[in-house]
Amino acid sequence: MATGLGHLLSIGLGLFYCTTGLPKLFSFIPAHRVLKDDFVKFATVFPLKPLGIVPNPTLYMYAVGVIEFGAGVMLGLGSHEQQVTSAMVLFGIMVGGLYTLVSLGRKQTDWIPPIVCMALLGLYLFQTL
Repeated sequence: MATGLGHLLSIGLGLFYCTTGLPKLFSFIPAHRVLKDDFVKFATVFPLKPLGIVPNPTLYMYAVGVIEFGAGVMLGLGSHEQQVTSAMVLFGIMVGGLYTLVSLGRKQTDWIPPIVCMALLGLYLFQTL
């Protein structure tokens, strides 16, 4: 288990990713409807589209939600190896999220959340490795 700043980052980021994953999974959460509409757009610029892989937007949203929630739990509560692995997985999700926003031509201020998340995950990984 990480100590000091690494421990705080693992707990805080784990909680954050659990709360961002839940609205993608449960339709009774108000943000679910907005996310569902967003993932229709996100699927059009899926990073593997040049290879002919275009996901179903609903399944794409659920997959991201499961990964965020599961990796968030592992980041907050798992063993050191699980925390490091989940931080790397979440970093990859954020790279994909940033790629999606850039590809959709979203304004640069929309890029801030994934960039901040990548910075915090990178800081966590730097602190613990």
